Amino acid sequence: MDIGGKGFGRFMFLKYFNHVFVESVYADGESFFKRCFTFGHANEIIENETNDLLDGAEHQTGTTIHLSSIKNKDLDKGVDVIARKLVERLLVYFATGGPHTPVISIEEEDGTDSVILNNYVGPTSDIQQIGQDQQIEVSGKDRTYQFTVKVYKIYYSAITNKICLTANKREVTEASLHTFVPEFKETMSEITEKGVQKNFMVKAYVLGEYLDENVTTERDGFNFDKEAPNAFYELSEKMIYKEASSVAKELFSGVIQEKFNRKKEQVEHYVFSQAPWNKTLLKDMDMDSIPVDISEFDLEMRFQKMKFEKEQKARIAINDYMTKSEEEEEEIDVAQMEEDVNHILELVTESQKNDLAHYVCQRMKVIELYDELRRRMENGKAHKESEMHNLFFPMVKTDREVDYESNNLWLLDERFNFTQFIASDKVISKVDHKEPDLALFYEEGKFFRNGDNVITSPIVIVEFKRPKRTNYPDDENPIMQALRYAQKILDGKYEMPDGLEKIDVDSKRTPVYVYIVCDIAKKIEEFAKMTGSLSIAPDGEGYFGDLKDFNAYVEIKSYKKVIADAKMRNQIFFHKLGLV
Repeated sequence: MDIGGKGFGRFMFLKYFNHVFVESVYADGESFFKRCFTFGHANEIIENETNDLLDGAEHQTGTTIHLSSIKNKDLDKGVDVIARKLVERLLVYFATGGPHTPVISIEEEDGTDSVILNNYVGPTSDIQQIGQDQQIEVSGKDRTYQFTVKVYKIYYSAITNKICLTANKREVTEASLHTFVPEFKETMSEITEKGVQKNFMVKAYVLGEYLDENVTTERDGFNFDKEAPNAFYELSEKMIYKEASSVAKELFSGVIQEKFNRKKEQVEHYVFSQAPWNKTLLKDMDMDSIPVDISEFDLEMRFQKMKFEKEQKARIAINDYMTKSEEEEEEIDVAQMEEDVNHILELVTESQKNDLAHYVCQRMKVIELYDELRRRMENGKAHKESEMHNLFFPMVKTDREVDYESNNLWLLDERFNFTQFIASDKVISKVDHKEPDLALFYEEGKFFRNGDNVITSPIVIVEFKRPKRTNYPDDENPIMQALRYAQKILDGKYEMPDGLEKIDVDSKRTPVYVYIVCDIAKKIEEFAKMTGSLSIAPDGEGYFGDLKDFNAYVEIKSYKKVIADAKMRNQIFFHKLGLV
């Protein structure tokens, strides 16, 4: 009972035989007894039990199991075949029993063809232990656990290569070895001295106190999780499997390396002959994880997945770099900038560099157009506010209607390219049809609002003024104009993009960000000073600060500053991609 034996094993016998009779001679002190019983088919485990004292001198102890009335009448297998199958099933007992493993034999009912199962396991038999017992360690959060791994080679077996976790001398769970070492999926074989190919399978057993102590009562599983450790158990089945599989891999290192090389050649042949666009990805492909019989379709999917992941990393790195550059107030460290960009470019493949070059070329054209709109026209007049506005973001549109390439808000702030809703001169209030140039909504915690309608999600208002404009009446203060639009949103006059509900806001808790883009005229300086809270930018081309009465952060940027900052953020990419 200490090792979980509660009679569940009888079901294995009764699955194939209608009658199972057990005879057992055992010693109790100096006396010998003979106990006999049959296995029950229903609720009773033991039926027809007798337990008699044997007379006379010392008797030979042992147990005989009589299996009779086989259920499959068509079974036509000899004792040798049955014995071999039993040894494969009971190998764990020979692997874990040590010197006290009992001698197990089977024979025909008439006493002929007697076979000892123990003889099927040994250095010259068809079931051989490979190498010595190997000790492994698997580390949990607080301590390291010891396990023993025994690896066996089984010739002429149809079973796939397995790794088994045992407890109290019994197989409990198993996994395919190729799950952890793909090369084990193929049939294992060797050539004898006579030139004959012999196929075999590999079976590894894992033993340890951690397994014995945490096996379930029925011994059909473990109390700890299969995939990952948890608060109660430091190890998982997968962790143990993974570490133990490395023992089998090492013992068959020659064969595994040969299969690995053949698999690698297959992958390289596919790339060089049929998928040359994957050449730059080949060096980063995890060959160890690729199945040996992978199809070309599945292989291409792996390359595409890798490409996508690299692109994601590159986008994140570029965005982080851009955001960092525009937030830093200190003098630019050119050497560090060079190092950062080199790292980013390492994340993208050659084909992706072409995509990046195309995208950066578009940015160059936008910057050139921006500079053109800053100049006066031939008639001496400045370009209209609407022209500059449309360059940043098309008027009377939302981001649901605008292509990604038409959104050039990166000129102002790289993060604006990742917002989830933008309204440009769009009436989104049924009460007041005066709309801001741009209204952007963000998500709480990420500086974006992507549909989560909660009061702590920030809102952004952007106002553009005509380039080179110098005259502003007192009642046309762009700071107050933008704040009035923000206040309308805070007053609940705006709806969510789908129109199902009003934007959930709170005038004291919803953060507000205001951006004013204009040339810094005398009147703009006056408006900024009137707030009493805005500080002049270090380069003198804008103002920034918090207006606590409005719960708002305000930033005024001149057209010169916007383009200077945008050029600075992008110049290194222009240079690296050979565009300048």
